[in-house]
Amino acid sequence: MTETGRRPDFLLIGAQKSGTSWLWRMLRQHPDTLLPDTKELHYFGAAELYAKGPESYYGHFAGIPRDKVTGEASTALFFDRVPYWYNAARQIEYDPTLPPLPELVHRDLPDARIIAVLRDPVRRAISAYQHWMRRGDVWPLAGLRRTTQRVPKLRILEYGDYARHLGAWRKVWPRERILVLVFEEDVVADPANGLRKVYEFLGLDASFQAQAPERSVHRSWSWTRSAVAWHAGPLRKLVSRPPLGPWLDRNDFLRRFALSRQDIEFLRARYLPDHAAVEQLAGRSLGAWDYGDRLLHGRQPVRQAG
Repeated sequence: MTETGRRPDFLLIGAQKSGTSWLWRMLRQHPDTLLPDTKELHYFGAAELYAKGPESYYGHFAGIPRDKVTGEASTALFFDRVPYWYNAARQIEYDPTLPPLPELVHRDLPDARIIAVLRDPVRRAISAYQHWMRRGDVWPLAGLRRTTQRVPKLRILEYGDYARHLGAWRKVWPRERILVLVFEEDVVADPANGLRKVYEFLGLDASFQAQAPERSVHRSWSWTRSAVAWHAGPLRKLVSRPPLGPWLDRNDFLRRFALSRQDIEFLRARYLPDHAAVEQLAGRSLGAWDYGDRLLHGRQPVRQAG
């Protein structure tokens, strides 16, 4: 028998660029789940979508039997307020008529379980920067700090303010209804154990073994490939596929212009002071995070800002 007023059992709220797409693909394989075709609905994370009303959201779960676990994954949910997204402004603008985002979700979905995946915020911000470059939304040679100042609406920095956002969720949700994973440990180092935690949290058979994807879900482009694609104009599709795209990845001659030391130090200064607070909110050690220290002192090259 199908459920007509079906609502999601869980929300995978982010953080952005922290393995949520991988986790979504793993959950889709479980025989006790049935997930919507669309991964990111953003209903609660965009004021314009929320204004469309609940039917526009719950319709994605219509017909899913009650004996199947269902949910959605929207990284826009890992925030403290409800912003507008479909607006022309480059700034982050909020809907002042709506309550804080976690309170809004709790009001509509009080029984949902919440899953958050946290990643070293410095490396997460760099990955987000690469993501927007690949999409062609930012100039690849502008520099990370300058890009965040020019286009704050992309929330490259704001998504990494874990203490603020996770703290907002903790204020509303019972501790036992929030599962916090760590990307470096639960997705990269030991994905089987990470999946087991998620299965147990959602009441699924934890013995099920999902098939890992053969390649990363969202594979990053090299800095050179992103720069060439930006300037290619109508020929951008040539850069998006073989043989030119992979060749540019292998011959990343613009890599030295990718990140400056000042970019990394800028990110460290923003995120490092919150380390202890994030550990307390997450309820686990975050010793796997180096906050870009190896980028400054390791083998990966960074440049001095010119």
